[in-house]
Amino acid sequence: MNLIFAHFFLAVLLFFALNWIGNHSIHAGYIRMSVLAKADEAPAFNFLYRAFSPVAYITVVSAISYMLQQDWIVTDIYFVVVYYFVFRLVFNLATGRGKLLNWVTQVAYVLVSIPMSYYVYDTLIVHKEFLFPTAKELGSAVWLAIVAYTYHTFNSVKLSDERTKARKANYLQDRYVTYENLYGEIIEGIAETKRQEALIYAVLIVEAFNRPKLYRLIENLLFYFGFAKTLGIMQVTTERYINDEESVRLGATKIVEDHLQAKLKVEARRYPGGSWAIRREVLELYNPDGEYIREVDGLYDEIVSQFYPEEKTDWEAEIEESNRPRQNDEEPNKSSQRYASEAGASA
Repeated sequence: MNLIFAHFFLAVLLFFALNWIGNHSIHAGYIRMSVLAKADEAPAFNFLYRAFSPVAYITVVSAISYMLQQDWIVTDIYFVVVYYFVFRLVFNLATGRGKLLNWVTQVAYVLVSIPMSYYVYDTLIVHKEFLFPTAKELGSAVWLAIVAYTYHTFNSVKLSDERTKARKANYLQDRYVTYENLYGEIIEGIAETKRQEALIYAVLIVEAFNRPKLYRLIENLLFYFGFAKTLGIMQVTTERYINDEESVRLGATKIVEDHLQAKLKVEARRYPGGSWAIRREVLELYNPDGEYIREVDGLYDEIVSQFYPEEKTDWEAEIEESNRPRQNDEEPNKSSQRYASEAGASA
């Protein structure tokens, strides 16, 4: 039981470590799970990272265990990789992310990673020679260079993202319909325009994705001990306990109120972009993180396109606004008409 517990703990640690490293490797092409469809710019890197990182992990852990004279942890350590993929699957299903998973690649990760882990364990880890490579083994670095070259070549290949877009669209359809049934009356009663309504749904979907139900249950417990300040599905900062429904009401109200403040700021400073600039200001007041703003803004465009087709795009709205006669321009026209009428009467 101690061995199983130790291996399971190492698997959970691997899960969070790979997510943390991946989130800090976006510049290298790492693509993280998101509600927004994104093209995989580095397919080779993402596949190798997810499939071979667990193998490297158990190798490093085994070396450390041998150095600390804790050889018992190394026994059947390939089970750490098995537990990792099981935990990863359960976590994604429990947090409602199952529809976002590409099941073909998920199966491919398992079919590559687990057999490779057992092979490395059986041929290297179970023996301690891998800690002391010979000169002959160091000569294999040439082959590693060839592998690196091949990796770089395949990583330059960009795969079609049509399936990814379809999967994301299905997820968005499911989330929007679900939240419209649950909170549609609240949002419609608060939003002043359809575009504000779409923005509220975009924030709601992203916040719910980042803080799924399991996380929010833990936050509710931490709130009573003073360790959590944001609650509910829209992650509203509060000093009192609120449920998801109240969270939507407060979150939607904040977005609508911030919209006026953002509009005044954009007009006063004459920012370019009009509606887009106002929306960015609203999102920055909700969450200043740049990646968060880009994700919500991108999701907003998809929601407007898919569920509010009667709404104009930002460009069309800006052109219509610029062509609309201003009040100051209308006054002279009215005065001219009145003067002409009086002149005619005098004549």
